[in-house]
Amino acid sequence: MLRNKLQLEVTNTHTRKISRLLYRETDVDEHILNISSYELSFFQKLVLCRGLKFAIPQRVSPVEIKASFEKAYWNLERHLPNENLRELAAASLRSVALEYINKSSPKPPKALLQAIEDLKKRDDIVVTKPDKGSGVVVMDKSEYLRLLSEASINDTSKFRFVDSERPRTRGRPPKYYHPLLQKERELETLVRKILPKSIADALRPKGSRLAHLYGLPKTHKEQLAVRPILSATNTYNYSLAKWLDDKLKPLSCNQYTVTDTFRFADEVRGFEIRNGEILVSYDVISLFTNVPLEETIQILAEKAFAQDWFNETHSLNISKADLIDLLRAATKNQLFQFDGALYEQTDGVAMGSPLGPLLANVFMCSIEENLERHGQLPRYYRRYVDDTLTVMPDRVTAGQFLDTLNSTHPSLQFTMEVEREGSLPFLGTELLNRAPKIESKVYIKRTNTGLLLHFQSHVDIKYKRSLVNTMVDRAYRLSSNWSFFSEECDRLRGVFHNLKYPKPLVETTIKRFVERRISSAEPCPSPDVPSETVRLVLPFKDQSSANHVKQQLNSLSSKLSVTVQPVFVSPKLDQQLKQHEIKPPIVNQQCIVYEFKCNLCDAGPAQSQR
Repeated sequence: MLRNKLQLEVTNTHTRKISRLLYRETDVDEHILNISSYELSFFQKLVLCRGLKFAIPQRVSPVEIKASFEKAYWNLERHLPNENLRELAAASLRSVALEYINKSSPKPPKALLQAIEDLKKRDDIVVTKPDKGSGVVVMDKSEYLRLLSEASINDTSKFRFVDSERPRTRGRPPKYYHPLLQKERELETLVRKILPKSIADALRPKGSRLAHLYGLPKTHKEQLAVRPILSATNTYNYSLAKWLDDKLKPLSCNQYTVTDTFRFADEVRGFEIRNGEILVSYDVISLFTNVPLEETIQILAEKAFAQDWFNETHSLNISKADLIDLLRAATKNQLFQFDGALYEQTDGVAMGSPLGPLLANVFMCSIEENLERHGQLPRYYRRYVDDTLTVMPDRVTAGQFLDTLNSTHPSLQFTMEVEREGSLPFLGTELLNRAPKIESKVYIKRTNTGLLLHFQSHVDIKYKRSLVNTMVDRAYRLSSNWSFFSEECDRLRGVFHNLKYPKPLVETTIKRFVERRISSAEPCPSPDVPSETVRLVLPFKDQSSANHVKQQLNSLSSKLSVTVQPVFVSPKLDQQLKQHEIKPPIVNQQCIVYEFKCNLCDAGPAQSQR
């Protein structure tokens, strides 16, 4: 007991000393909003203050590395025309794998690992990101669940509870029953009935998981609320939804749709605005959950089968009724789990579904086409999903158009924002009314805390260099003159300084970018590379080991005429601290990665399916 007490006193003393030293350089409270009843320790704050995308060194499992190389070889093998190349690839990958496994991993800082473990063990708080801007929000779990329920499942017109017990039916009951298995069987029957075998085999559900509902706190609002989002990746209808989204995407746009922010900035700068005209934006309140799903599916099917476009474009032979059935299966009655219970979303488009943006755009396009037929659209009108920019003669006309929009459909409600002192934010761009032209520059939201990828994050250096390049390029493309670009570069210098980026890295990137633009020279074309690319996803150990693997795989790629590209990943804090739903046993018994040894051959990791 005495020894433990002395050890605790020594630990606390060292913690206080380290805290005083680190506080001089790091404001651990800067990016954290703690609205919970739990008081964070210093090291917990130190972990969280760099954001949920921060990565710290972790121990790397040799089995994980072996599995990655094994999977890469499976993908590479079909691109190799003869046995000699396959043997070369297998031997080279085996050598690289063994060498990378033997590289020692950096030792994780014990104090930070313990801080993460302590946060993971607490089931009374939720650590998440805010809905707008960057940073970390810590909430009491009870309050988080209450707000999320109010924003979703409490609305019985759009959500309903699903009983997980086997319903009473005649005949022999199935050996295993779960609503998810029932959904899988129904969907497989449908796709096999409608689509060719090759497509049906690819889209049929296998080893699917339950969708789960989570929320992002709207901390920028006066009254705290939560935006509900449905995580639908790898759910029973996810592959079908992705396939439909890819095939139907051309039908989700019209001449008023903004698909690229940079093209929009170029276009709006070329628009001639008259003296007295004003910039006005309109926003749809909760568009996704208010899209009338069945009505939108019918609109989309009508477009798809105008002159049999869908079949002609994709070389298929299905009917309009078949497409409607597929769209319903991919969107309606989405099964998900929340707080240990099962629910279905019976109406509206789930935020998180691959078809969400497409259906929202299709519905809004139908509204715009109706307004256009009646000559009610303003002289300039552009929309990105639920945000619309217009140019109006005056405030009275802008208010009248708001009334027109709110009368277009009972499901929609719009709000309006008028330029202030000749300035209006739209899609991350600050638009400036300088009649007869519109100027633009980067818009910085009030919720922006400047939290990007921290330089001390344990990730490949190429991601950090790419971030600086991307932010400088964005500043240039959204700025209508060099003065605005220079102003944004000065801000970026401060942002990256706070994120501990070396000053030479930032200055060199800006200097090279400006020199390239002044000389009007495009970036040097990269040398010809093989067209086929196989990606090898590996856990990141350290920069030296990663660079060595890149060199080895570059050499192998030149011999095989197939690019083997390593992608180094690191576990982020959000992956370790995210809320884990309780999974039913039938879902847990799938996609299990295991390893077995065989005396007759080289056997490696494998993965099970349900």
